[in-house]
Amino acid sequence: MSRKGKTQNHLANKIELRPGENIGNNSAENDDEFLFSCFVDHPALSVVADITSSKHFVSARTGAGKTAILRMISKNNTNVSEVDLLELSLSYVANSDIIQFLSSIGVDLDLFFQVLWKHIFCIEYIRSRFSVTDANKSRSLFRRILDTFESDDRRKSALKYLAEWENKFFITMDENIKEVTQKIEKQVDTNLSVDLEKFKSKAGYARSLSQEKKSALVARAKKIVDSDLLADLGKVMDLLSTFDKEEKYKKQNHYILIDGIDEKWVDETIRYKLIRALIESLRSFRKIQNLKIIVAIRADVLERVIQETDFSGAQREKYDDYFLRVKWNKDQMFDLVNKRINFLFRKKYSSENVYYSDIFDPKVGSVDSFSYILDRTLYRPRDIISYLNICLKLCEGKSKVSQTVIRKAEEEYSRIRLQALVEEWNTALPYLQFVFSAIRSRGNAFQESDFFDHTFIDEIVLSVAQENYEPRDPVSKLSRSSLTHGNEIPYEDMSKQIISDLYRIGVIGLKTNVNQSFIFSHKDIATVLPATISKDTKIRFHQMTRIGLNLSNVKS
Repeated sequence: MSRKGKTQNHLANKIELRPGENIGNNSAENDDEFLFSCFVDHPALSVVADITSSKHFVSARTGAGKTAILRMISKNNTNVSEVDLLELSLSYVANSDIIQFLSSIGVDLDLFFQVLWKHIFCIEYIRSRFSVTDANKSRSLFRRILDTFESDDRRKSALKYLAEWENKFFITMDENIKEVTQKIEKQVDTNLSVDLEKFKSKAGYARSLSQEKKSALVARAKKIVDSDLLADLGKVMDLLSTFDKEEKYKKQNHYILIDGIDEKWVDETIRYKLIRALIESLRSFRKIQNLKIIVAIRADVLERVIQETDFSGAQREKYDDYFLRVKWNKDQMFDLVNKRINFLFRKKYSSENVYYSDIFDPKVGSVDSFSYILDRTLYRPRDIISYLNICLKLCEGKSKVSQTVIRKAEEEYSRIRLQALVEEWNTALPYLQFVFSAIRSRGNAFQESDFFDHTFIDEIVLSVAQENYEPRDPVSKLSRSSLTHGNEIPYEDMSKQIISDLYRIGVIGLKTNVNQSFIFSHKDIATVLPATISKDTKIRFHQMTRIGLNLSNVKS
């Protein structure tokens, strides 16, 4: 590992750290100054920005740099459209009586949601690529397209589709969503008006329908929702991929960037179905060679999509080619820290270079201090920025960060990171807080065998059962069914699932075989299946969690 600043800069010893100093904010959205000045050239940026790469989804844990990568792509390129999900009219879709009616009778809306995504991306690409800013330019572009393809019978359905929008290539994405949804609503209203009115006026109408009646309605509705829209959009993309080969546009790469998909941008009832449809729809845009649609998606949100939409193992493998998983190594993390420390000191204190080793003690006990800090992270920029910011906060008026301060900062850092884990995984694993509470209450008396202790599991089951959230994960489902339906608690199955989940989120490392070393999800394999875990499996808590879980004296 390259150690910039290994030779002590004596100037750093003369500097007293001022109140409020930090090496950046935890979130890339609020970290412009440090982000753009100190960006580490992570390989993920060049891979996902490569217009020929199949990687459309930047997937990582919270704080691993997904947003930073998208922001750098936006900064480095001219033709970029950034999708603000909160400004899209997807709430219009969620609140539509007709969409709710279709969902209530069991119509699979996946194809309709794919139509929405494909339509708004096609129109946005046309608007951006050909600089369509008003109705006149919109009509002019359509005439050019028509002149090029009118004699080609294979293009008739694509031209017919585009003809409906010839005056609207310039409209915003939210207007596009409303237009497409209203078109479907009108068709459903025309064909199923009687049942639709009953649904609106009578609560529980869908539940009162016989299976035969419901099946008949679903069959009629599918003809409307599925129709030929998806096929037509595929032909539109084929047409655009041919039309964009004009020399004038050949070398212009265009990007559509989507961030914030983990936020509350639409009602939970359709959110994960929309994300699933987004994943499905992006594959087809590969045929437009100078368009790249890139989505930042948190690992836990992807897990929830899988839970909610019945992704099979085969499907997950099929989509692996489209996901880029961001990981950091020790050299990259050290580079990030040095760049940020140097930027801070050159801006506020001195024109000379100042690096990590100029202001941090070299050792914590007998351990290299940077390794000590890094071992208490999940190798994510947000983790190490948070830890170092706490160190700087504790050193106001001082010129050095001593090993005493590094240890003191760990206390606050550990508590912050545990709470952050609860918040990060609350969507996919809402029961985590109860596991942490059960471990914390036992403190230094906690032993590995407690994971299989019935009292420990009972405590978690009771806590989950008292909560009012919809159980999605296996532990919550088993807990709720055990108390609600009087089913026997499957203690061993729950223990294995909890251990598997704690490994996946980085709280513990595992040794499932006497001949192997301990493995951790952020450095080794991402998951360990419950079936491979037994009472003989060795467990080691991550250093990041030990103080926050009151385990500081438990043997590691």
